[in-house]
Amino acid sequence: MANKISAIKVKIKNGVATVRMAISHPMLTYAQAEAKTGSREDSNFITHITGKVGDETVLDVSTSQFLSKNPIFLFLFKCDTFKIGRKLSGRELDNGAKRKDSEIGDFLTIIATDRKGNTYKKSVELASRKK
Repeated sequence: MANKISAIKVKIKNGVATVRMAISHPMLTYAQAEAKTGSREDSNFITHITGKVGDETVLDVSTSQFLSKNPIFLFLFKCDTFKIGRKLSGRELDNGAKRKDSEIGDFLTIIATDRKGNTYKKSVELASRKK
């Protein structure tokens, strides 16, 4: 299993972004590592998660060994100060429509760090469907 931020989904409604994200990570606790290898030093779990839009931090979480394996997170933040892009519908994509630069939104970047110092990073655009 590859350790990574496997999915980020953002829905925007009334100036609030709802973010769901999944992280693929085995989350080996101290007790599990000691039972498996005889050393607590072999444990490895996510210790910190940060979410940023540009230079502004929208999520900052310190975590511990008690997160589940492959955790899923849900968080909300106000996005009324960020640029929201426009997603193209399936029909628009089929017809070859292209977005203008003015229709591209800011990006939410999630960074997770584990106990061994590995960093996992993924970005997604803040965009909403055309009404």
